Amino acid sequence: MMLRKEHLIALWAKIPCMISICLWLGWAAPSYARDIRVALLVGNQHGWKEDPLLRYALRGDLHPLATKLRRLGFLVHTLQNQDARAFRQAMQRIQQRVQKAPKITTFLFYYTGHADKERFHTGPKTQQDVTYKEFAHFLQKLPIQRRFAILDACFSGEIIRQFGSMEQFQDLVRKGVRRLQPLDLSQNFPNQGDERGLQIISSSLNSAWESQKYKASIFTHHLLRGLQGPADRDRDGKISIEELFAYTSQEMARETRQKPYLFGVYQRANTYAIAPAYGARLWIGPKVRGNLQVSVANFLWIRKKRSSQALRLAVVPGEAIVDLQHQGRCWRQRLQFPKGQESRLNGTWNAIQCQHVQTQRKGQLALPLEALHPVPPEESHQLEIHGGLKQSFLLGGALMSGALLGWRHRYFGLRLGLWGTQLPYQEQSYTQLLVQLQGEVGYRKSFSFVDLFVGLGLGYGVLLQDVNIQLKTGSLFRYGGLFQMDLWFHERVAFSSHLHAGFEVAQLGFSWRHQFAWQALFGLCVRLDLPLRPSI
Repeated sequence: MMLRKEHLIALWAKIPCMISICLWLGWAAPSYARDIRVALLVGNQHGWKEDPLLRYALRGDLHPLATKLRRLGFLVHTLQNQDARAFRQAMQRIQQRVQKAPKITTFLFYYTGHADKERFHTGPKTQQDVTYKEFAHFLQKLPIQRRFAILDACFSGEIIRQFGSMEQFQDLVRKGVRRLQPLDLSQNFPNQGDERGLQIISSSLNSAWESQKYKASIFTHHLLRGLQGPADRDRDGKISIEELFAYTSQEMARETRQKPYLFGVYQRANTYAIAPAYGARLWIGPKVRGNLQVSVANFLWIRKKRSSQALRLAVVPGEAIVDLQHQGRCWRQRLQFPKGQESRLNGTWNAIQCQHVQTQRKGQLALPLEALHPVPPEESHQLEIHGGLKQSFLLGGALMSGALLGWRHRYFGLRLGLWGTQLPYQEQSYTQLLVQLQGEVGYRKSFSFVDLFVGLGLGYGVLLQDVNIQLKTGSLFRYGGLFQMDLWFHERVAFSSHLHAGFEVAQLGFSWRHQFAWQALFGLCVRLDLPLRPSI
């Protein structure tokens, strides 16, 4: 069948539209909304006139939590030592923000300061102070999918009364139930996804305490510690609000009678992760370059790798997707990150369209991916094996070769060495041996893959002379300064160089001699107890 000229013209006119539809189906369809996180943090040191000054409410509670939440992808707003009017204005700004795009999907509120059984103590006491009832109304009417409130104040548990009677809540807590049924979920929580709800953690029904030891509130101290990873009780790489509450309650029970409470009304199929728990590692070789994206669970990490140096990253255990974009081309591979182990990229990459690299799965949270430098934690023990040369005036300034076995912990070290040399005399060789024990103390500083140690050493040795003919023994004391540099090419193993310069004291004949001596060593350091601790 022949096509007429007018048919060809009509078909040609539709081609741009058809191309647009194909592009939309092929590229736009995989895109999903991100998890937009917003946090409002309120801290007040002063309260009302009769309230004592809270020394750590800002520098120990509010500021560290704000820093942590920013690293977890929250847009953080802080309110410091402001009155009730500023508190209300901040809540109004949150209400106005939820009407704008992109819409907030997760909101977190935190308060540290004074309070009583009815209201927050923000600034001088007035008739217009923010009450628990007003704040509860604000939370209930906020059209955001997920809402978390963390209150660190005396009587903060009283806010639960605004959601039902305290007696009913305590009875449910005793039965192990965290969900209050009288609230109408369909009205309070719009259907915006898989998980929606409201959860409140209060630090106490009565008194809350600051700690001079922690220089922070006891409650917030353990809360922050839990967010670093220990709160991941089921070891799935994700920290939920319930896990954070359970960890904080457990730690507080060990040192204080203060008892936190958790109130929750929610519907979900999968637990929402407020923070990742880094329990695995990813080693990326020197040949890999470009823009990397690592996706595990609902977390997405992005990092540019430009150098040819190998990179080690702290990641969440589980099934992962790694995308690489370099010079206009894109590749992907799927990996499994076992818990407590290190994984490596394999050599099998699947080519993909670069547009797919820019997409994110629904509810995914983009976080900064940081290198985990193999710097030993302060409690790490090191085994050191060195060999080298030393000069001793007891043998006429002759050089001795030897091997040393050492142990180091933080700023202290201990080293046991065996040195030997051959001295010719009248066509014979006399074997000279020195057994030496040396203690070291100093300061250690870590720079990425380099450790520097500067300190002082004090040692005692036994010199065995003429071992193969007629054994003679003598004592030797040694002291001086030392410098050691360790280059960590692996998280547990490093090349090491050591230089010691000082003085030796020994008895020659009937007199004591005191002369300069040195030793130069090269070898390896091995970490004995390196836990999985990410740099976050």
